[in-house]
Amino acid sequence: MRTMREKSVVLVAVSAACCLSSLVVAAQPPAPIQQVEIVADKMCCAGCARKVSGQLYAAKGVRDVAVDLKAHTVKVTLPQPSAAKLGQLWHYVEQSDGGPTKLVTAAATYTLIRPKADANTAQQLPPQSSPLYVVIDNLHCQGCAKKIAAQIYAIKGVTKVSVDMAKETLTVETARDTQISPWAVIDAVSRAKERPLAVLGSHGQLTIEWANKATPKNHQQAQQPNLGGLQR
Repeated sequence: MRTMREKSVVLVAVSAACCLSSLVVAAQPPAPIQQVEIVADKMCCAGCARKVSGQLYAAKGVRDVAVDLKAHTVKVTLPQPSAAKLGQLWHYVEQSDGGPTKLVTAAATYTLIRPKADANTAQQLPPQSSPLYVVIDNLHCQGCAKKIAAQIYAIKGVTKVSVDMAKETLTVETARDTQISPWAVIDAVSRAKERPLAVLGSHGQLTIEWANKATPKNHQQAQQPNLGGLQR
């Protein structure tokens, strides 16, 4: 059995370790605060503004929401957002009938061109699965394509990813009657440490204009056209 002196030494050591751990946590710098501006074309009245801002405040980490009705814009203040968080903010504005068409951060501008409605369509048809086409900034080699495909395959409902190296484009196919958000694909590409330039599909065309040019790549692997599927 331990003596009282040994127990005291153990308690002091544990206490010191806990204090050191607290100091390490306290020393970590807080995430930088950024502002995201979203253009909501359908936000036209005070009621719309309250609905949009109420949805955005529900997003974890949001510090402030400022609405400019005249400009149809909403500015969201929060810690530096990931691509997934940007997609969540966009979804909340969409969900509150704000009709988002543009999202601007310090790093990039995301612009959506929606498909034109068919005036001859008598009723709303149920959603059908359709492929997404993802244009990548400087898709240099098959290794890069496989790295992106691995992340896209992690999205529920994705059945096949194929690549056209000449066009720097990946085609994403999904299960029947399954549609995935273009923001989910953007997040997947970001997690692969690559940059998307556009995502085209039934949602329309979502383009990304980056504030800074991509860092040049120097891969040894040759870039060869390939229209085949990328395996899981």
